[in-house]
Amino acid sequence: MRLILIYIISTIYVGCFGQIDQNVLIIGRNIGTHTFHDGISTRIFGFTSTLSADTKIPGPTIVVNSGDSVKIDFFNLSQGAPHTIHLHGLDVDQANDGVPMLSFEVEHTEHGYYYFKAPHPGTYLYHCHVGSSIHLQAGMYGLVIVRPTDGSTTMNWDGGESYDREFALLASEIDTVWHNDTILDHDHMEGMPLYVPATFKPQYFLVNGLSGTQMTDPANHLYAQPNEKVYLRFANIGYYGVRFVLPETFNTRTVSSDGRPLPAEMTSDTVDVFPGERFETFVQLGEDLLYPIIVEHFNLNTQVVESQQTMYLHTSEASLTELTSFLPYPNPTEGLIFISESEPKEYVVYSISGKRITSGTGTSINFDSKARGTYFLLIEGITHKIVLN
Repeated sequence: MRLILIYIISTIYVGCFGQIDQNVLIIGRNIGTHTFHDGISTRIFGFTSTLSADTKIPGPTIVVNSGDSVKIDFFNLSQGAPHTIHLHGLDVDQANDGVPMLSFEVEHTEHGYYYFKAPHPGTYLYHCHVGSSIHLQAGMYGLVIVRPTDGSTTMNWDGGESYDREFALLASEIDTVWHNDTILDHDHMEGMPLYVPATFKPQYFLVNGLSGTQMTDPANHLYAQPNEKVYLRFANIGYYGVRFVLPETFNTRTVSSDGRPLPAEMTSDTVDVFPGERFETFVQLGEDLLYPIIVEHFNLNTQVVESQQTMYLHTSEASLTELTSFLPYPNPTEGLIFISESEPKEYVVYSISGKRITSGTGTSINFDSKARGTYFLLIEGITHKIVLN
């Protein structure tokens, strides 16, 4: 009966659309592992876009253009619970909304097909709606980005405002107790898990799947050019409130919410994003090397901030790229570091917070008077992470 229902719905909507502009394959998995900054790993559910891809959180970002007729082929390879895809914020009709009792569930080895007409440009979410409290927490979520009708990556909507670069920041949390096999592998009844833990106490707070020192690792910085205008897409798929605190020099302007332009821009450098919300924000970079973005997760019941982490927008000419002819050494170092074999090089040293520490020209730098920790060394437009022991 389930397969007949899926076939009937698919036939109806193929006929309604006539032609499909975008075909998207999403694969559901019940087996995957996520590793946090402290080396601890936990089991996850999740989405992938290919059979060979590892399960990661968040899932692949779905990108379509405004006005496109879109078909999502959801292939469930979970070997366990049924799953669906709920298109959060896209205002699709009930049959394609992914709520099990009002739409359909997709069992193991089955395909389910979701059809929608992409709305106005903006930032949206998708997640499993089968036992959503469990399956969403397990990792079954991702972003949907709808671009202008021409697919522009430099304008926020048709006839809108231009930008040089964009980044999407998707916040979430993980309570590893909810990821135990006894929770994830239990039976379901009419789309709902038979057991949901009574408390939710996350130990890890994520942005784009990163936590703690993963967020400050230069390999995970957001890289842009100096003086660029950047479009930030903020989203929250977790159960906590999330506060992004941006540098005052950004002249932050939040221009849209949930994919729709705001009646009036918000000019605060603090952007609060509650569960399920999305905001689009313009910021203006200068010539500083590093710009810290503070991320606070706060409990909605107590309003207490339970996590404060920092991520960085980095304006180096290149990400951590190695010099082709010579690398600074030794690294890590206890004091003296060589930056050139013979020809003196211009250099600038920055602290982990982006403060300019020293600069000069030479073949070596003496760190003896510096505090132990991590520094950034900028040479010829290329940034190197230097660890001082």
